[in-house]
Amino acid sequence: MTEMPLAARDRRATAASALRALLGALLALAAAVAFAAAASVLTGCASDAGEESAAVEAAAQDDGAAAAVPEVLVVASTLSHDPYEQETSTSQNGFTIDLVKLLGEKAGVAVEFGSAVNHKDEKQNITEGEPADVAAKVAAGEADLGASTLKVDEPLEGVAFTEAYLAADLVLVTKMDTGHDEVASLEGDGVRIAVSGDDAAAWVAENFPAAEVVMCANDIDALIEVNSELSQGAVVDEPVHRRYIKVKEPHLQALETVPVTRTYGFAVASGNTALLEALNAALAEARSDGSYDELYEKWFGDAPEAGTATRAKPESVQDSTGA
Repeated sequence: MTEMPLAARDRRATAASALRALLGALLALAAAVAFAAAASVLTGCASDAGEESAAVEAAAQDDGAAAAVPEVLVVASTLSHDPYEQETSTSQNGFTIDLVKLLGEKAGVAVEFGSAVNHKDEKQNITEGEPADVAAKVAAGEADLGASTLKVDEPLEGVAFTEAYLAADLVLVTKMDTGHDEVASLEGDGVRIAVSGDDAAAWVAENFPAAEVVMCANDIDALIEVNSELSQGAVVDEPVHRRYIKVKEPHLQALETVPVTRTYGFAVASGNTALLEALNAALAEARSDGSYDELYEKWFGDAPEAGTATRAKPESVQDSTGA
């Protein structure tokens, strides 16, 4: 056997070593490329998964907003504005309460009125609730709907209003057979005119500058002032006047419509478009099918002409909690 020269063996070993190094480098490069590709795919999947997850979450939120009409509509109210809403020892009743129940039927949801909303002053004294207190309950998610003669032209924080369910004119009221059957009879000195709101007070001050403005807690108190002949006139919501002469005292007459209108709506949490739309649709249906008119007539009846009574016999006056 011929022995290979040392130089040749060295050259062959060097070549083999170089070849192994080259192969190792190529394998390492291939592995790096494969790893990078895999990482890219994984990263892309993770990114796609993240985007998909975010999209699903957003869709879920949208679905939640779209499905924000509750099965049970919890209502917040001060329950202190007879005849719109009031609370007795045994029940809660009023035009607004009946209307909310009617809208609930048309929207396919049950209605539940919570306890009367109260107001706490800085000294923690509890008094009758105010519109802002009702709105705060709704905005905080403690109620779905605010229904307490809330005026749509007076924005409240955290809530949005439905379409107006009532535009109540104000009327100037006097008692029959007291010498005040005409507006001019209230223009002299010594006249007292009862009101229950700043809008009514401003109108009286402008139109009867010689009269004393008597500020009352509510329209019913203002009407009692006139009925008791403590005041010669009152400026109140026309529907409240209608209800009062329907069930209490038929001898209070409306002399003139006051050019001030109180427009009432229901409040829902800001952004709850689903509930807002459902209520507006239900209200529109109630108006179109006549059920709203039936409810209005049940509570307020027809407005009498000045100088006429709705009933001839006082004994036919109904209980104030009935309709």
